[in-house]
Amino acid sequence: MGGRFVADKQGQQALLDQVTRKAKANMERAVDYAVGQARGRAPRRTGLLITEIDGEVVLEDGAVVGRVGVKKRKKGGAFYWRFLELGTRKMAAKPFLRPALFSNLREIARILGVKR
Repeated sequence: MGGRFVADKQGQQALLDQVTRKAKANMERAVDYAVGQARGRAPRRTGLLITEIDGEVVLEDGAVVGRVGVKKRKKGGAFYWRFLELGTRKMAAKPFLRPALFSNLREIARILGVKR
């Protein structure tokens, strides 16, 4: 079924760059989708938390990595997101980040082009 693909170093690099660009574009779409889902699930008391949810796509050791979370701020910001997501001794958890990912795995996989 398979054929043999032979390319010189320049051709291999060009192919790798093309695949990386496509993977990065798909990951950016998946991250945007997950950010929207997380913002939709986040508690809305002041609205600050919703504005602090963000995502990024980076290359790490040749892999395209997507991250969704709450922005880190030195001062202010929605520092309380951890208390909501994980709970405390005195408050039950009200997760919004993890459910945004786990309840949408099929759609995220579809966006990434993962075939089952």
